[in-house]
Amino acid sequence: MFNGNELNYQSVEITNDSFWPDINLADFQKQRKIPIDLDSELLTDALLASIAEINLSLESLKNKYSANGYIAASEVPGAKANGQNALCAQYKKALYARAKADLIGEFNSVSSRAPNPKQENPETQRSLLAEAAFVIRNMKGLKRVTVASI
Repeated sequence: MFNGNELNYQSVEITNDSFWPDINLADFQKQRKIPIDLDSELLTDALLASIAEINLSLESLKNKYSANGYIAASEVPGAKANGQNALCAQYKKALYARAKADLIGEFNSVSSRAPNPKQENPETQRSLLAEAAFVIRNMKGLKRVTVASI
């Protein structure tokens, strides 16, 4: 509930590889409504683990863009808003969904507040992981679902 006090997000810069954008912990907290009382090291570790997973998933896409002369995701043409292109926005969306899914179990165990059933249930975690997977598939130019014959 809003009490008039300003929220103090934890600004920690996370340096990514040279292609994908750097990440700030405060942006993750704001965009994904992460409780501000969670330890910054815990949150940073979750983001680092998710960066490693997402970057590995997107290695072929990175190589494709690099082969076409783009040295950073921010240079790839596409829709832009507030100084960010669609590719970087999609990257952050997938990253933040994956990291939040990894943290769901921590929300109740680390925080001393009342549980939030909507945010902390297994269905929410599955939904966040599906969101990340859908975004990654879209970035790769794949449809949400594909069928292959065996």
